[in-house]
Amino acid sequence: MTYGLLWANRPFRILWMGTLAMRLGMQIGVIDLTWLVLKSTGSGEKIGLALALYAVGDIVASPFVGVLLDRWSRKILLSMDVLAQGLLFMVLGILFAVHQLPYVLLLGLVFLGGILSPLAYLGRMIILPNVVSEEAWETANTAMQLNMNLVTLLGPALGGVLVALIGVSVTVMVTALASFFYCGTLLSLPHGLYQSNQARKPEPFKEEMVAGWRFLRTVPLLLTLVVVTLCFSLTYGPLEPALPILVHSIFHAGPQMLGLLWSGFAMGAVAGTFLWGYYRPNWSLRPVVAGIIILWGLFSGMVGVTANPWLAIVFLALGGFTYAPYNILYSVWRQRLVPDALRGKVFGAINSVTGIGLPLGQALGGFLIGAVGAPDTVKIGGVACVILGILVYAKRSLWIMPSDAMELKVGMAAE
Repeated sequence: MTYGLLWANRPFRILWMGTLAMRLGMQIGVIDLTWLVLKSTGSGEKIGLALALYAVGDIVASPFVGVLLDRWSRKILLSMDVLAQGLLFMVLGILFAVHQLPYVLLLGLVFLGGILSPLAYLGRMIILPNVVSEEAWETANTAMQLNMNLVTLLGPALGGVLVALIGVSVTVMVTALASFFYCGTLLSLPHGLYQSNQARKPEPFKEEMVAGWRFLRTVPLLLTLVVVTLCFSLTYGPLEPALPILVHSIFHAGPQMLGLLWSGFAMGAVAGTFLWGYYRPNWSLRPVVAGIIILWGLFSGMVGVTANPWLAIVFLALGGFTYAPYNILYSVWRQRLVPDALRGKVFGAINSVTGIGLPLGQALGGFLIGAVGAPDTVKIGGVACVILGILVYAKRSLWIMPSDAMELKVGMAAE
């Protein structure tokens, strides 16, 4: 399916626009939250703790949220969740404006925000296959990835400008308004798009909690993708804490250069996403995944080799270009391999596993920076990615397609 035909699909168009608003609002919210904690406490360590608590809330809540999405009305759950997130940001802004936001209360609200966050993410991934036909899943996921790349490119800069122009409290309200807009788009979608197309009698809740894990064990290809994604996030993670140190100590530049580096990555990712969606090459899954990981490792590792910041921008742009198709493939294959009636609990279980990769990688990066310095930390992360990619390619036996999925009409075949 072409992008033109996809955009002619009104429910998809509504979902895409609402998702863009929500993601942009949350990206602005992250920038605003860091400044809010800094203004409230003056501590970089407390900023890190607040962001870590948000991630912990997401990881802890994912399995429970997944079960709820398969048991209760998805439309009501998603709409109420997004509405609650908007109200949460409103409360944060109001309390900060009236100087009634002690750090302990702030942490509690941030943790609650983390608990609420997986509903919106998982719900969107669950209903997307119902919004478009099966042959359009890859194009639709590419469009959603392009949506995310645009947010990554524009969000931090927009958040910084808004904080500078209108202040922390008012910028928080912008995030809240984005959530309310997204809630409106979700409510406007036909109720039938939220429904599972497979009637299924719910099991007891504790049985539902482990059903996602049981399903993972029965589909080796899906389990392989989950483990690879976890390891990929882990090996990517050290770059994030190392890059600011690299900019300051090696490039002798300021925050503007850090922003340019991440903008370079985002521009490469936008180009990679667009081209992948346009050409949709009919290649085998295993070598493609291995190639993406290896090339990302090579390009990101070179950032730790060069002392030229502009060359580092080029390397990160090339890395973003090669990295971009990974999230598309990962999303499409999860949707293909998991029946609609099980997507909530299986996606929730997956998110609780893969979600720990990035924070663990970031923590490992912090340790390595203290031990060997920022440039070597970036190099180590790159080498680890290359080794992971080689292992992915070598383990052919793990990339076996389940027999019932062989009938799918796919643009990419697993070996």
